[in-house]
Amino acid sequence: MSKSTNFLSGVLIGTIIGGLTGILLAPESGKETVKKLKDLGEDFADNVKDFSSEAMEQAGTYKENLEKKVESLSEKVGEKVSGYKHNIEEKLEEVKGSIEEAMDELEDEAEGFKEEAEETIGEIKEEAKEKVDEYKEI
Repeated sequence: MSKSTNFLSGVLIGTIIGGLTGILLAPESGKETVKKLKDLGEDFADNVKDFSSEAMEQAGTYKENLEKKVESLSEKVGEKVSGYKHNIEEKLEEVKGSIEEAMDELEDEAEGFKEEAEETIGEIKEEAKEKVDEYKEI
């Protein structure tokens, strides 16, 4: 509780205790005692109204502060998420680039193997043809 709430609580309790003590100890007539009790009741009602107004005001302040803190936290979380998202997107692009580069290299190597294989096949065919021709001459 805040200091003002504690103060108001003290005033309220002090008013009640002081009023009742004064009324009960004062040597007055019944009408005067009733009037004092009525006045004390009115004072008590005023103090309760003041206390409840202060409590409502503080509740509103606490609510505003909490809303500000939640909004600030939400913004910070949003910024962090955006940062992580951006970093992930960059990393994905890097990985995608690396994969494309590796695929290009593999295609180049495969093309080289294909050319070598075709060349070797051509050589083997030539040699086979020469051997066949040699055997035909014999």
